[in-house]
Amino acid sequence: MTAAVPSANPPVRVVRGARIRFAPGQPPGLHRHPMSTVGVVTQGSFTFQPGGRAGVSRRPGFFEPAGRTILRFDNASSMEPAETVAYTLTDAEDRPEIEMLDGGMAAQRGEG
Repeated sequence: MTAAVPSANPPVRVVRGARIRFAPGQPPGLHRHPMSTVGVVTQGSFTFQPGGRAGVSRRPGFFEPAGRTILRFDNASSMEPAETVAYTLTDAEDRPEIEMLDGGMAAQRGEG
């Protein structure tokens, strides 16, 4: 996977990683990141839909550009858990990683 980091991304001075686990069928909800996020799917598969595009199941990697609304990043299985390891490209350790646009993040974040 190759993706250009958009100009909306802050200057990259810090890379943070986290393991994110999703219960069967679990959606994280409508969201966007103030910095670009890149990762790999380590278990299961996801329905990924950035704003302006149709939903598509993705595996093994993903890129969520800074400032783009993500309509769906749902665990594609209603029976099995799914997991990603995601990295954010940011300028400061204390910058929030995600902006929820629908009231809350359903995914459980693990140690990164």
